[in-house]
Amino acid sequence: MFNTADEAEAAFYAAFSSADLETMKRVWADSPHAVCIHPMSAPLYGHAAIVGSWASILSKGGGRMTHQSLYRRSEGSLAIHGIEERLMLPQGVEARMHATHVYAYAPESGWKLLMHHASPLPVPNKAKPESVLH
Repeated sequence: MFNTADEAEAAFYAAFSSADLETMKRVWADSPHAVCIHPMSAPLYGHAAIVGSWASILSKGGGRMTHQSLYRRSEGSLAIHGIEERLMLPQGVEARMHATHVYAYAPESGWKLLMHHASPLPVPNKAKPESVLH
């Protein structure tokens, strides 16, 4: 049982790095409302679908990832964390992503990951920036 959202988040990244599927299963909320959106992928809903996707990813051995907190908000039984992730790909290329994690607390299960949404960050361009419409 994770006593804080930070403990659940540390377990998530440790499970990813060490390809530990059992810990990854414990991090996620066993809820039909749980959602995981891997970079450039369709949403997965529910514990079984989410854990199945992580089983496939972790079967390849996990990976070397560092992460840095960008923002945090906690109110009552929900916590929202914004994170910059840096994943070293096998080709020696670093993939940078922004991830949003939503954690939910329940007295019987502690803090669990309810949502993970990761999106690739654009590659920095030294050219003149284009205007953004929104």
